[in-house]
Amino acid sequence: MAKYKVVQNGEKIPSGDPIYQVADSDDVIVVADLMTKKEAEAALKALSPEKKAAPKKPAAKKSK
Repeated sequence: MAKYKVVQNGEKIPSGDPIYQVADSDDVIVVADLMTKKEAEAALKALSPEKKAAPKKPAAKKSK
């Protein structure tokens, strides 16, 4: 499974604001939209699968 990360990939002209995109672990851009850091982090979260909590085992009953 690929791991994704937010990367800064340039600046807007003339404001100089940074541009962010989402890339995989090999630095291949997977979401090429020009985004703010907040938007890129939201896109990253949408790509990442949700982690499922381990199922809880019922407590063993103690016999006296």
